[in-house]
Amino acid sequence: MRKKVIALAMIAAMVVSLTACGGKNNDKQGKDSTESLKVAYQSGIAYAPILVMKDQKLIEKNYDGNVDIDWQLLSGGAAISEGLTSNTVDVGAIGTGVAITGAKAGAPYKIFAGMSSQPYRISTNKEEIKTLKDITKEDQIAITGINSQPHIVLAMAAKAYLGDAHALDANLVAQPNADGYTSLVSGAVQCHMIMSPYCFMEQNKEGIHQIEVDESVWPVGDTTIVGVATEKLKEERPKLYEAVCKAMDEAIEFINDNPEKTADILKDYYDASQEEIVSWLTDDASVFSTKLQGVMKLSDFMVEEDFLDKGPESISEIAFDNVEGN
Repeated sequence: MRKKVIALAMIAAMVVSLTACGGKNNDKQGKDSTESLKVAYQSGIAYAPILVMKDQKLIEKNYDGNVDIDWQLLSGGAAISEGLTSNTVDVGAIGTGVAITGAKAGAPYKIFAGMSSQPYRISTNKEEIKTLKDITKEDQIAITGINSQPHIVLAMAAKAYLGDAHALDANLVAQPNADGYTSLVSGAVQCHMIMSPYCFMEQNKEGIHQIEVDESVWPVGDTTIVGVATEKLKEERPKLYEAVCKAMDEAIEFINDNPEKTADILKDYYDASQEEIVSWLTDDASVFSTKLQGVMKLSDFMVEEDFLDKGPESISEIAFDNVEGN
């Protein structure tokens, strides 16, 4: 049933996309014309490359022409996936699991680059919750959405510690990252499945601790967030697509080489000092890379645990040909 609901939602959104008016090949227009590009992302350190691209105007730098970019902060991967499918978003940053699901369901987008691997944590405000086994049916766990990347990552932990990937599904409540943080701190929910920076912010709050999960369950370096682009962008505006890819490369290089300057860019988005943000960016589990890692392994888990009917046989089914890794 879960997979049927996902597929129906994808198909419905695709119908909207197919009935929309087709655009011209803007790459063939003169330099005096202005391209439009819609880029969607979410809140979190994982999306730092998008914010660096925006601040440093890296897409504009790498495109030989004029481009007007609409930067959209959306509530979750499902909303971004829907925007990509309905042609209201050209480029997005979403969880790897969401990208796999969308591409395999026939959504008109693929991965154009890896973005980051970030530390995930399960925070709780209940002292008696020490392990996943201590979570009762009355305890609510905030995640960004059903079948989202946090849901899949939580399912990995549930499989490892409870023997059932879906053992905690009845406890889940969908909330955007920032709302989940607020709900945990206020006591409205008892647990929060979240990645950086919220996991770092939560662990510093009085009365909140984190449930231990072994690194073997969530391997450091496995890609958790990817950049995706519509096939229409790549096929009809290849020069702009190439500019986006180059911008992502440069943004990640900037972050890895200049954590202090990156923190200065990000400080307007978080209630934290520059020093705190630098610590988030340089945490051992915080990795920024365009090369994919662990994506096919994640797909296998999703098929095994009923998040996906059939996974890709090769990375080329879900990623464009310029993408490295698997």
